[in-house]
Amino acid sequence: MKYLLVFTFLLSSLFAFGENIQSFEADFTQTITDEENKVLKYKGTMHSKRPALVLWNYTTPINKKIYVNQKRAVIVEAELEQAIIKQLRGEIDFFKILSKAKSVDERYYKAYYKDIEFTLEEENGIITFLSYTDQLENKVLIHFTNQKQNRLIEDDFFLPKIPPDFDIVRE
Repeated sequence: MKYLLVFTFLLSSLFAFGENIQSFEADFTQTITDEENKVLKYKGTMHSKRPALVLWNYTTPINKKIYVNQKRAVIVEAELEQAIIKQLRGEIDFFKILSKAKSVDERYYKAYYKDIEFTLEEENGIITFLSYTDQLENKVLIHFTNQKQNRLIEDDFFLPKIPPDFDIVRE
């Protein structure tokens, strides 16, 4: 759970990369490798819209939706029939990370923010992957496929959908 939250907060603003990107949608594969080389792999889809709206829809190995805006994250866990509402305070601001990104060559960028080094790859103006080592020394790699940029996404799409019979946990 901790890995998912760190991942979500770090990526909540990823798609401000490039001034022309107003929205970004993609399938993703997220691989997290810990210090003992144990690997967790997640798959799903994501949708993002400026300034800071994100929906991560995890499909494998769990079904989970994470809705993020500038003030909070709402994690809807269907298998547990619960929603966790978490207020965001002092989380990593990925817009700032991306504004610090410097081109390393024609496809790769590096950014340093809050003592973390981020690497991004883009191809023809489209982000293909993001990698970093988190504060727990986990190596995180996120590959994007089937990317779509600048499609119209209504703000309502990012409103959490919590079934009425789910438990709500506030953190």
